[in-house]
Amino acid sequence: MRVPAARLHRRHVNGAVPGALAALSLALVGACSSTNAPARFELFPSANNRATAPLASKNGSAVSGRVSFVQRGQSVTVFATIFDLTPGTHSIYIHDVGNCSSLNAASAGPVWNVAGAGRGGKARSGDMPELQANAEGRATLSAELRGLSVGTGSINDVVGHSVVIHEGYLVDPKAEFGVPNERVGCGVIEAEKASS
Repeated sequence: MRVPAARLHRRHVNGAVPGALAALSLALVGACSSTNAPARFELFPSANNRATAPLASKNGSAVSGRVSFVQRGQSVTVFATIFDLTPGTHSIYIHDVGNCSSLNAASAGPVWNVAGAGRGGKARSGDMPELQANAEGRATLSAELRGLSVGTGSINDVVGHSVVIHEGYLVDPKAEFGVPNERVGCGVIEAEKASS
């Protein structure tokens, strides 16, 4: 591609020629977009395939943090960083309803399960690995979730559900409105908007 001479005389603040940077960018994109590259190593997933749940504290806790979901090929990678938990093991689940408005997060409903999934001892759709909070109450999670999608609009799409952090380890958490429970953090999973 030929760069107009007028553009070659303009320089960025760091002294680089814009045309040279464009050529380098095209070379890098070409190298990264090889058809042999595995989908799971996609460097910049489409904004349609990313979603985030910012956490709000529930039941008088101080819990905060963020849970992110990224579609990578046929699986979804989840990343979480959560603060102000009590040290130890905590359950984290995707719950059925995308509503965290109640003080005890009962509005998030039960653990999410796509119809027909989770039978015969298999995991539910909303099951995720438990969190381990350190002495400062910080927990991180990076895991691959199979059988889910992000931003597809299909029945296994995580967008529109909610993430709930539980105090301690619970296999089948239930909650009633207006009754204090073990739900200490909740966030609605929303698709990330494409940057303009």
